[in-house]
Order: sequence, then C-alpha cells, then structure tokens
Amino acid sequence: MLPRTLFSVLTCAFLTFGMATPAIAAPEDEVHPEWGSTSAPDAVLKKGCKSYTYSYEARPPIDGYWSLELFFKGPQGKRVGSAYFLSGSDPLADTETLRLCRQTTRVGQFTIRAFLSVEDGRDSVEGWLPESHFRLHRPHR
Repeated sequence: MLPRTLFSVLTCAFLTFGMATPAIAAPEDEVHPEWGSTSAPDAVLKKGCKSYTYSYEARPPIDGYWSLELFFKGPQGKRVGSAYFLSGSDPLADTETLRLCRQTTRVGQFTIRAFLSVEDGRDSVEGWLPESHFRLHRPHR
C-alpha cells in the first residue's frame, strides 16, 4: 500500500495528465444520494479542544480510483474543517473524528458536504453527496 501523500500525488497526476475526455460527467452542483452519505450525531460542545465523531460512506458509481472530499461548516457558514479520503488508503465507509475547540467554535447547526470523484482510466464522474447536519449544544448546568 502506498503512503497517503505519495498516493495523493500519483492520483492527482493520473487524473490531470492520464485521462481522456470524460465520457461521463455530472454537473458540479448535482446531488447523488445513491453515491454515498455522511452523518454525525448531535453532541455537547465541551470545554477545550475535543474530537467529535462523524461517519462517511462512498458508493462509487463506476469501478476505479475514487476520492472523497468532506467540508465542515459551522453556524453562519463558517468553515471549521475538512477531510480527504482516497481509494487504496481508506475504506469506502468509516467513522472518523473532527477536532473542534470551544474557544473558536459556536454552538449551533453544522453541515457536512461531501464531493465524490471517480476515475477508471477512461471515464470519470464527480458530484456531491447529500448534505448532512448535526448540532453542538451548550453543556447542561
């Protein structure tokens, strides 16, 4: 198995220089629930910096190399984190953590957006998975 950094570089080079004109392409804003999902449970925003769990599942529509980019937005659309997963180094479904600090994070609704790209050497597809939401609440007193 290739180290993640080397695999990322090779995948980017392959996708940039090694592919023909895509035979399949989804419009950039098209949402594909059949391609996967994300989720996270509601939680309490704890004192200090803590890790909060989230899950992803990718179901690529064609066989090939895939990448899944996740974008986390907090209340009022503030970007609070991101994650990147690749075929060959990451599973198609997993539970991971997002580290947030109470000093710089507000309570409220958070959004997870995910973008899936797949390349098989001849065809490529890409599109958004449905957004998912979770809430971070104030601690109970």
